[in-house]
Amino acid sequence: MDADARGPLLYSYFPIPANPMSVALLLLLLVVTFVLGPIAAAPEGLWPLGGTCFLPLAAVLLAMALAKPSPTFVHEEGIEISQPLAVRILRRPRYVPWSEVRDVYPASYEVSGSFLSPFASSAGTLVHVGIGLETRDGRRGLVRFTPGAIRGFRAESRGYQEAMAVIRDRFARRGVPMVTTAKALTDEEVLRMQKAAREPLVSLGGVFLAFFLPPTIVAALFAGVGLIPLPLSFPLLLAAAALALVPPAASMARTLRRSERRNEILGELAKYQEALRERSAREA
Repeated sequence: MDADARGPLLYSYFPIPANPMSVALLLLLLVVTFVLGPIAAAPEGLWPLGGTCFLPLAAVLLAMALAKPSPTFVHEEGIEISQPLAVRILRRPRYVPWSEVRDVYPASYEVSGSFLSPFASSAGTLVHVGIGLETRDGRRGLVRFTPGAIRGFRAESRGYQEAMAVIRDRFARRGVPMVTTAKALTDEEVLRMQKAAREPLVSLGGVFLAFFLPPTIVAALFAGVGLIPLPLSFPLLLAAAALALVPPAASMARTLRRSERRNEILGELAKYQEALRERSAREA
C-alpha cells in the first residue's frame, strides 16, 4: 500500500531481536560446544566429529535468524504488525487498515513460549499483554511486546502501554469504537471467568509426575533387559527414549490446550472491559 494512504506515523516499536529463551539456549550450546566438549570428548576422539558437534549450534542460530521480528508501526490509517523473518519471507501481509478492523483490545499470551514449560505454567501467572486485532473477514493478529516483568499476572510492558494509548487516542479522535463484538457479561460471569483464567494450567503434582517419571521408565526398562537378558542395542535405546518422552510430551500438549483456552477467556474479558472503558469515556 502507498505510504501516503497509511497516513502519518503515530508510533513505532522495535522488539528485541531474540527472545530470552533462545538466547539462554544459545549460551548453553556455546558452553557445551566450545568448553565442555573439548574437555570431556576430545580426548576420546568424539569432538568435533568432522564438524557434527557444531550442527546444534548452527541450527539454533538459524532458528534465531528466522524468528527475528520486524518493527511494529502504528499509522493513522492502519497498523503494520511485527512478523518474524520466516513469515516475511513468505510475503504474508503485515499492514492492516483500521477500516478492516472490527476489534482492537488487550490480548494475552505466554511470555517467551512458557506455555511449553509446565514448571512455569503451573504458577498460572506468566501471561503477557499485547494488542489483539480482529478483522471483519475473521482474520486475527497479535502485536507482541518485549516483556518488562513476568512477576505479575498479565504484565503490561511500557511498549504495550504506549502503543495502546496511541491507538485509543486515534479511535477516540475519529469517534469510532475499538470493540464492536464484545459479549455482554454479568458480574457473576466476569468473576467466574477471572477465576478460571487464574487457575494453574497443570497441577504441581502433574508436573513432577510428567518430568520425573521418564528416568523411572528408562531404569525399569534397563532392569527388565538385564533380567531377560538382552544385549543393549541402538533400537532398544531409541525405544527407551521414545517411551520416556511420552509423559512430558503429553503434559506439554495438555498445557498448550489449556493455555489457548485461557487466552480465549482473557480475550473475551478484555473485549468486554474495553467496551466498558469506551462507554464510560463517551459518557464522561
